Amino acid sequence: MRIFVTGSTGILGRHVCRFLEEFQPSAEILRNRADITDSKAVRQQIASAGPLDFVFHLAAMVPVSKVRADPARAYKVNVGGTVNIVDAISEQKPKLIYCSSGHVYASCDEPIDEDAPTEPVSLYGRTKWIGELAANDITDAHEIPLCIPRVFSIHDPAQTGSFLRPNIEKRLDSEDLSEPFELFGALSLRDILSAEEAARRLVMVALSDAVGPVNIGSGHGTLIKDFVQSLSPTPLEIKPMGEPDMLVANIGRLQSILADTLYDRQNNVGKK
Repeated sequence: MRIFVTGSTGILGRHVCRFLEEFQPSAEILRNRADITDSKAVRQQIASAGPLDFVFHLAAMVPVSKVRADPARAYKVNVGGTVNIVDAISEQKPKLIYCSSGHVYASCDEPIDEDAPTEPVSLYGRTKWIGELAANDITDAHEIPLCIPRVFSIHDPAQTGSFLRPNIEKRLDSEDLSEPFELFGALSLRDILSAEEAARRLVMVALSDAVGPVNIGSGHGTLIKDFVQSLSPTPLEIKPMGEPDMLVANIGRLQSILADTLYDRQNNVGKK
């Protein structure tokens, strides 16, 4: 088995590569080194990689602050880069895993399933949704199997920049925690997983026969204020700011796929 991975140096990508090595120890994992916005470079990289069985497209421009500051770049990376990847593999037709986001959905009072309306409320969500549309159209035209894991909120100790966890950890280190702790979205519900667990679930889904969108989440909501409190060494007097919303995954399809995958793995081990 030969697997090509974009975004392998990112938080999620590093975990994905580790689980690929664990679940498929005999597989050859090829890490993309090309600028995905450069179509010629992408084509050369795919051509030099040789025959491929799977392509994991994880590379994306994610941090909210960067996306808002440079929307042109965000579309160039998240949409244009996706088009370049899919176009480059159109002759080989390996299974494509396009990593999308729970941000393609609108806020909802109930857990969101894969058939829910895709109405992104953020610029990042719009770029990922348009990337999905492009990937669907091109893979349909070339009969390439496409799986779209929609990853909900993740966190990791190694995260930096404007992600929730490093932003909060920075504030906890620099602010007087005896004072009220103002927190936008404190009463919002989010489906939060560690990046490591999200990657494990994503890889198991990708290596299964699943195609189409699959929610990657925990299936339950966590109040942002509770998540923030869990990072603090002392009790906080959290002062909620802004309007709350809810973005929680219905993981019924994920659970079914994981159950089938585990069953198949156990049976295969038994046959050996």
